[in-house]
Amino acid sequence: MRVGLITTHNTNIGDDFIREGICLILQEVLKKDDIEFVSVNKHQPLTVYPNWHPIHLKKITRYLPKGQFFANRLLQQFAPKLTLSRFDSCNLIVQCGAPVLWPGCHRCDWAEPLWHQVVGRLSQRIPVFNLAAGSCYPWERQPSHIDNSDDEQYLKTILAYCRLTTVRDTLAEQLCRSLGTETPMIPCSALLATKNRKCTAERNNGVVLINFMHGGGHYAWDQGIDPSVWHATVKTLTERLKARHRLAFLCHNEAEYQLAQHLDPTLPRLWPKTSHEYFAMVSEARVALCNRMHASIVLAGLGIPSVAVCTDTRLLMVDAIELPCFYVKEVSVDQLEGEIEDLLAHHRQEQERLFALKTETWNRYVRTVAEALQ
Repeated sequence: MRVGLITTHNTNIGDDFIREGICLILQEVLKKDDIEFVSVNKHQPLTVYPNWHPIHLKKITRYLPKGQFFANRLLQQFAPKLTLSRFDSCNLIVQCGAPVLWPGCHRCDWAEPLWHQVVGRLSQRIPVFNLAAGSCYPWERQPSHIDNSDDEQYLKTILAYCRLTTVRDTLAEQLCRSLGTETPMIPCSALLATKNRKCTAERNNGVVLINFMHGGGHYAWDQGIDPSVWHATVKTLTERLKARHRLAFLCHNEAEYQLAQHLDPTLPRLWPKTSHEYFAMVSEARVALCNRMHASIVLAGLGIPSVAVCTDTRLLMVDAIELPCFYVKEVSVDQLEGEIEDLLAHHRQEQERLFALKTETWNRYVRTVAEALQ
């Protein structure tokens, strides 16, 4: 059996966790040992076609002395009609998590070449799932409905392609409902990537992890966020906490690795490149502060609670698993210190709650996916 996956590669380890959780769910539901996952990087949507496909000639049209625009449009119009994409031989296609609803989402690079030209066509004969879809809107400008007509049409179209869509946050659920689609809200599948793994930290000597991003998130969204304020907040927090606890920085990329060095060069920096490395490096952690929401989610799967701070509605996916979360402009050092100490004081209870939530989330995904496949 072949399952097509719409995902990302070499972009963000959080996306790997989303995909790995979904693959585990599918393996459980399908109960087949010979599942072949056909993974396509949505940021390189033409990789949905094999290397010999004529559509790849688009890459060389830029070198034509003249007629570049005409040649490119001709290929774009007719090459997809030859079909024969890598997804054509699949029995199921799954969009793997990540934000699906955001301002201007209809302009994404994969809308036309992947969704409309391939997935839309194949949805007429094989099931398409959209699992763990999320929202990504400025925290201060959360919409009650999709107010851009092009976004509305795009989202209605891809929702119609999908036999099943699940969402990971309340805003995504609300917006899908405003578009006429009811979607089960289930915590992000990254919670399940850890499978049966658990952290090994002892009650009194585990590490407190700090995941720090410039400005507190991926985007400032013109919300007047001052990155220097967040930098000063975390710097003061680390100075207070390291007097009582072991600390380490948890980094997801080179930028975070360098920022951590600037914040406090005396603290160890962890930069796992794979899921296996990630689980090994964080296994002794007790609590974390996270700017990356998927750091919070995957740590929760290990039984490690965290405090999340962000700039946009991705924060709602952490709120959905009932961990403390704050908009970066509305949190103080004292609040963060208090929340972290509270999680440390109630570590065992919170760990048990997270493990129970992980089991419940697993069961809900398995049941929901199985019902959709019947």
